[in-house]
Amino acid sequence: MKYSTTGFTDDELAVITVAEKFLGGIAKRDKVAMLSLILPSGGATLIRNDAPISITLVGVVERIPFDYPQKMSEIISAQPTVRVDRDIAMAWTPYEFYMDGVLHHVGTNIWSFWKKDGKWVISGLADNSRTPDV
Repeated sequence: MKYSTTGFTDDELAVITVAEKFLGGIAKRDKVAMLSLILPSGGATLIRNDAPISITLVGVVERIPFDYPQKMSEIISAQPTVRVDRDIAMAWTPYEFYMDGVLHHVGTNIWSFWKKDGKWVISGLADNSRTPDV
């Protein structure tokens, strides 16, 4: 982990844990686990090559090439910002995406969450992607 959770409230920690579990599903190639963490009707805007792609959260999971032969992983790469107001929350998380352990691209995820029946789920996502400055 490249950040500290010191000072996070219980809800802030729960929110960031959901984001971490979702990203962990990429490396584990666990589509079912990823789908269990989202509001299926939730939306996402992905910025790719300076153009937006608007899809559902299920569509985000479907875009992941789980059968790809290379190892994939995405990590939160710097201190996240998390805010909670009762049953909604957001997290701003810089990320790094690796293919076979080599940095492939970087960006920022902006997550929205909803507390449903006492459990945080991802209700929305926006992200961008760029080649790392190395």
